[in-house]
Amino acid sequence: MKLLISALIILMFHLGVAAQAINFDIDAADGAKLRATYYSPGKPGPGILLLHQCNMDRKSWNTLAQALTQRGLHVLTFDYRGYGETKAAGMRENLTTDIDAAFSTLKAKAGVNAKLLAAGGASCGVNNAIQLARRSGEIKGLLFLTGPTTASGLAFLKEHPEIPIFNADEEGFDSGIGTLVQNSKHPASTHHNVGKGWHGVLMFDKDPSLLATMADWVTRVLR
Repeated sequence: MKLLISALIILMFHLGVAAQAINFDIDAADGAKLRATYYSPGKPGPGILLLHQCNMDRKSWNTLAQALTQRGLHVLTFDYRGYGETKAAGMRENLTTDIDAAFSTLKAKAGVNAKLLAAGGASCGVNNAIQLARRSGEIKGLLFLTGPTTASGLAFLKEHPEIPIFNADEEGFDSGIGTLVQNSKHPASTHHNVGKGWHGVLMFDKDPSLLATMADWVTRVLR
């Protein structure tokens, strides 16, 4: 199946046809199947892994993923264990290796520029994206929608000001990330405040312009 998908994507590159979203399973380290969706622009370009918040699933990223794909990015989303269409148990103890498996899958996709990779997260997905950046050392841009992180996560962001950050927070939410981004000397790092009570991807409903603004930002920093 993986070889067939890759062959189809390569054929679409040569034909100049944009690929549709493809649903498939990622093989986790312990053999579990992680349901995922891969969006390809049909041509070589940067890649981004989007990590969903813990009261939703991968489909919460559909609109942003489509916007990013239209701008030339390869996008991968997947359901954590026990969420959406991933039925495997043991999410907490396997989350790190599951995210790493998804990241490796994205990098291996035909046409993905492995030197231009980003990660995004909503709510609990924010810390997941930060920890991926810590482990991999390959992330060139981070985007956050209202999420906390750990002390080690904040320390990592402070120690790596070369990584641009797009941070959107709901009013009254303070994880420390907003302050860090507002004080960042990176010219691309940006902070947005959205209305109170609009958490994670729900901020796209509160501020319809946010989605396009975020998609445009990712496109700029992954040139």
